[in-house]
Amino acid sequence: MTKTLSLLVAPLALLPALAACGDNPRSTADAMSVSPSRAVVVAGDFADGSPGVLSTLDPVSFAVAQAVGPAMAVGSDPVLRRLGAELFVINRASGNNVTILDEQTFALKEQLGTGPGSNPQDAAANGDKVYVATLAGTGLSVLTRGSTAVTAITLPDDDPDHEPNCNSVFLVGPALYVSCGLLDENFQPRGPGKVYVVDTATNTVRPALTLTLSTPNPISLFEEVPLAAPHGGELLLPTATFDPTTFEVTGGCVERIVPSTIPSAPGCLVTNTDLGGYASRASIQSSAGTAITFFAVPTVFPSSELRAYDMPTAAFWAGALNAPTETIGDVAVCPTGEIVVADTTTNLNGLRVYNGATEVTAAVLPIGKPPKSTHGLVCY
Repeated sequence: MTKTLSLLVAPLALLPALAACGDNPRSTADAMSVSPSRAVVVAGDFADGSPGVLSTLDPVSFAVAQAVGPAMAVGSDPVLRRLGAELFVINRASGNNVTILDEQTFALKEQLGTGPGSNPQDAAANGDKVYVATLAGTGLSVLTRGSTAVTAITLPDDDPDHEPNCNSVFLVGPALYVSCGLLDENFQPRGPGKVYVVDTATNTVRPALTLTLSTPNPISLFEEVPLAAPHGGELLLPTATFDPTTFEVTGGCVERIVPSTIPSAPGCLVTNTDLGGYASRASIQSSAGTAITFFAVPTVFPSSELRAYDMPTAAFWAGALNAPTETIGDVAVCPTGEIVVADTTTNLNGLRVYNGATEVTAAVLPIGKPPKSTHGLVCY
């Protein structure tokens, strides 16, 4: 039976919208930088199909510039990746395109369609090729810049309905890592998730390198661990399973993927039991021997917390960093050390800035629309 696809996780309509992290930092060895940082956020309304917005934040002065992106660049259900010196807006569900912007001027470089009903989830770039994970279809498409061509790459046929439901892609050298959920027609995982490896030199799958995760349902995007941190160079991939009636989290973790000529999936960095929910987004601060992973953690709906995990000691900071009145749906660490979060609280939403465990903004900073995406925020 063919699944009917809409948003990233159709059965989780009562949960905060989902997405995660993997953007290129200014330096993988050190999160601090002498240059000022800038946060960029995209937001859409999800249900009504109206255009979204792209806004910016100075994390030091807290100045916000609303709706500075080009018209029609951001759809109603956007994800944001920074790849090289460009911003890639992945317009999911109703958008079905990838929009590429200059990271400094936000000038439109190109908008590439992914095909009707494809529901793109994530993108990786290699020269003029853009690799897109799709929730529908074969799960992986290749776009060519300057062209309208869309080429499907057929992944191993591990899902009986032939739709592997892929949610993230990440390029390490010539190897493209593709995470897929293998969901049934009710969007329930059939078993542990898969990570496939594609040789981008030939655009062929390497079946012998396929990884089987220890948990089902990859739910967020790949995040690369900075080289100076413990597990440096690994990819983190959050997963989660839910009770189909209550939507409460029943399992999952943040999986570790070790890229190599012979890649491996050694298990969990932290479990969802440890988190008290699941990781909808992760972002890592690495500087002067310190490595802290900040997680946006949806707990019991509609609550969502900002949690911090000390990687050298493998221990969480005590409790949530945010106030109980805040609902933290997204997080991005800036190269200069600030932690920018998206507060999705109804009728009082926007961005906040933290310094370690302390919020330094006096109030939420509106961005023009509620920031509902959980990978709609980058800082560089």
